[in-house]
Amino acid sequence: MTVYKVASLNAGGISVFSSWLAAPKGEPPLQLLSDPAFTDDLPWDFSVDTEKTFDTSYDLGLYLHTTAIGDVKDPLAVERATGMWAWLSLAMIRSLVRRTGVQKGKPLESAHYVEADTQRGRRLGYRLITRTAWRLVRLHGEKAQVALGSARSPWGEMAEQMSSRQEIFSHPSFWAVAHKLYRNEHGELKRGATSQRPESARKDPNNNSGKGGVRRLPATFRQFDRTYLTRAMTLDQMLQVLPNEYERWIS
Repeated sequence: MTVYKVASLNAGGISVFSSWLAAPKGEPPLQLLSDPAFTDDLPWDFSVDTEKTFDTSYDLGLYLHTTAIGDVKDPLAVERATGMWAWLSLAMIRSLVRRTGVQKGKPLESAHYVEADTQRGRRLGYRLITRTAWRLVRLHGEKAQVALGSARSPWGEMAEQMSSRQEIFSHPSFWAVAHKLYRNEHGELKRGATSQRPESARKDPNNNSGKGGVRRLPATFRQFDRTYLTRAMTLDQMLQVLPNEYERWIS
């Protein structure tokens, strides 16, 4: 066990980490975690075990929420501490790299680890895995597994689809429905859940390809919001009013 008090990477630390992410030769620069030249102190007393590894980003988010960070009086301030999330990305980097293929062990795009101080960087802030995993578990508990439960990648297509839209990010009914529709009895993502409806299928009313998937669910909720207060509806109430295209996913 190697426990560190959580700190914040300063501009210099983020620069060094970002350089490694762009050209990941050798080991990640873990020495930055405790180097006062590259870190700043935080107003909170958080700590993490940097030797811990996690099979899924949900497991990481659960650890951050329940053990490392816990209950906080001002979660928005924690969320905005971008240097801290960069520090945590580096501290947990072994659980955040590619898990399959020829690039196994290599990092994903830098936006998954560091929020750049640019308009584009802020727009892609939802991709910062450590922060989004913490936020989703904090908001939705075990239902966050539907987006973060992949053992194949720390950031899959389901995570992209479900965290990139602000109108559904914190929507409790949406996450309850998605968790019910798209995870099988073994807790795995059902095949085709993230499929996009092809152009050919859109022209054929008898072609069900892509129907009922997570890409279409936000539009369904937007339609419902014209009539129902969906945020206050229970899972059973939502399932009863879903269009027929979702029937095959309810099992």
